[in-house]
Amino acid sequence: MLLPPTSVQARRLECVRIEDPMGSLQWTGVPGTTIGTWLDKEALEVLDLVAGLPTGNVMRCFMPGYGIRAHDAGQLLFELAFCFRCHKALILQPAPHKQRDLVGFNADSQPAQDLLALFKAL
Repeated sequence: MLLPPTSVQARRLECVRIEDPMGSLQWTGVPGTTIGTWLDKEALEVLDLVAGLPTGNVMRCFMPGYGIRAHDAGQLLFELAFCFRCHKALILQPAPHKQRDLVGFNADSQPAQDLLALFKAL
């Protein structure tokens, strides 16, 4: 999966449990409760998993259950929301980029299952 160029600056990832996925197409950020944090090397390993997600056939629902907020030493770099049912991820970038991308991934692939297991472990 293609990550924003700022992903190389990420040093801290917050894992977010999304409680109310409704309205996801209007989100400016991934809503939910932070259930865990990955720092430095762990954060890079999680981002490697995300970067290794193969593309896949997408479906329609987009009801994401988990998300990631990526930070460098002081600011939010980007956010991701994952729907493992419809095989889509939403990438949100704050200003100055203010981009939103909805991308497909193979939720049945080993990297996706490993990422889901990390989310559930938290």
